[in-house]
Amino acid sequence: MKAGAPLKVLIASWNVGNTMPPKNPKLLEEWIPEGGGDFDVIAIGLQESTYKSKEKDLENLVKADSRNSSYRKVGDDEFTTGSDTDFIDIDEGDYDEDDDDEEEDRSEGKADDSEDKVSSRSASQKYLSSTEESNNASNEVLRAGRGVAPLSGSVQGETGTTKSPDVIVKRSRTKKSMRKMKKIVRQLSSKSDALDYPFNRQIYMHLGESYALVGKVDLMEMRLFVYAHERNNVTDVEKLAIPTGLGSVIGNKGGLIFKCVVENTSLCFASCHLAAHQDQKFLDKRNHDCATILGTHFGQKNITIDHQFDHCFWFGDLNYRVDLSYTAPCKRDHEKHCAEVMTLVRAKKWAELNQNDQLKHQLDEKKALTGWELPPALFPPTFKRVRHSLEEYLLERVPSYCDRVLYKSLPGLQGNLKLQRFSCIESIATSDHKPVAATFQVVRTPPIGVCSVDKTTLVEITELAGINLLGLDMAGSSDPYVKFYSTPSHAVQVDTSGSHPTTSTISKTCSPKWRNDQVPKLHILYDHERDVKRVHLTLVIMDYDATSKDDLMGVASLSLDKYFLARPRFLPFEIPVTLHGKGAGTLTGKIRVTLPHQIALCEPDAGQNLIRVAGCHCTLS
Repeated sequence: MKAGAPLKVLIASWNVGNTMPPKNPKLLEEWIPEGGGDFDVIAIGLQESTYKSKEKDLENLVKADSRNSSYRKVGDDEFTTGSDTDFIDIDEGDYDEDDDDEEEDRSEGKADDSEDKVSSRSASQKYLSSTEESNNASNEVLRAGRGVAPLSGSVQGETGTTKSPDVIVKRSRTKKSMRKMKKIVRQLSSKSDALDYPFNRQIYMHLGESYALVGKVDLMEMRLFVYAHERNNVTDVEKLAIPTGLGSVIGNKGGLIFKCVVENTSLCFASCHLAAHQDQKFLDKRNHDCATILGTHFGQKNITIDHQFDHCFWFGDLNYRVDLSYTAPCKRDHEKHCAEVMTLVRAKKWAELNQNDQLKHQLDEKKALTGWELPPALFPPTFKRVRHSLEEYLLERVPSYCDRVLYKSLPGLQGNLKLQRFSCIESIATSDHKPVAATFQVVRTPPIGVCSVDKTTLVEITELAGINLLGLDMAGSSDPYVKFYSTPSHAVQVDTSGSHPTTSTISKTCSPKWRNDQVPKLHILYDHERDVKRVHLTLVIMDYDATSKDDLMGVASLSLDKYFLARPRFLPFEIPVTLHGKGAGTLTGKIRVTLPHQIALCEPDAGQNLIRVAGCHCTLS
């Protein structure tokens, strides 16, 4: 590939259905090209990705990797195991996809930040050889009702050696036990070796020697693997696992986030498995799961992933369903609903099915993943298929496009990301879901220059106003102020304490208007137009609270690219505000960008004679 050529990215997602995937490389090749297909980056997201023999005596148990029998103490419970196994006893319904229990005590779960990165193919191959013989001992299985899920892992000891704990957590509904279980789940899941999972070994060999596994994230039955071609330089890896299952502890549902920089282009991958079922309360739960995953602390504080990185990809078994009541509202029982959907499927009316997709309507109504691009699914619904059949559906569920791929870029980079294909792999039939794949072409983000504190670019904002911002106070209003961040994160000058420039607070309103003297002048630490054009301002709107921590009201991004003029002047802007993927109002105003050599060309602006101090709510004259 020529230097500077666009990056080729493959997103591959599949709910494996807790069944052994096909061993035939020809079938796998239709989903992931053998030898990698010359892609630069391949991200593979798996859900329900455990398979093993289904012995009856393993019912309701999690079997995790353990290489020796030992005694282990958890809290006040001490026990002995008679085999090389870790066990956690779980209620039968907790992991069932069809469980209707409400979830509570939601919180984020962070995978270990230390990256299990395979920096070279030879290092990966050496590990692969050493683990090949212990394949069977290193798999993890949960049998819960009809479902199967892993709890993987070896745990790092204080001495730095790797050891696998033997753990039994007895069934309990107390918050203390849930917290204990939460800790154990994350320890075991986040520490697992990437090539311990047999399907990943198969994929690893399938891709061949030109690809290295640059990182992975896993949480119980969810797995995300990211491969890169050896010709690419991959840096700045970060990862996170966020459970959204029972009590935000159980990892049968949730999101896996992996971020890296490939040839100066920051890419973020979010592989998700969201709440199941058709009804409104489950639709609301899916939307809530999206908000939970987007709202987790990852990278810059208070800034969601889709406002931080050049290009983001959101994929997985999102579980949004087809609902014909969107275009033809009437009372239907389940049998009639399935029959009408199947009529559309047989007629190959993909557009009509897509018009009745729950996910499309959530985006249109700004209830979830606002601003993300949803490619139309121009193929049969991916769920719920009859296993080992190419065209049959199990009509206990409405046939639906559960498996999707979405994408989003920073405003100034939207033209750099192009979807080339979104497809479903019909020939793979071992699961009740069909795999999906999306291919993209990504124009490389050019490198940015070195920061300069001596010569900075001046950015002025006037007539700043918010429209229909969120009311977070009990009375339905807020006390908003705006903090200014940037992408790259170091582009905006901060004060000596590291505080970011901040507006004054406007009290008790959801439609604030700031006077010009209440908005700080911003200094961008670049002096060349080429570099400043690549900067995005990130406006973080906060609700001031005198007695407790300030609350996030939303985030908006503004590219400086189109505000450069030969003679600087104020130009209007209007940008959407989102809060964890949901619509949260609008910001408007005028902006002027002045490079160092253009200062003499600027006319003085009334109302800008006062000095704003970064990070302070005061105004100095």
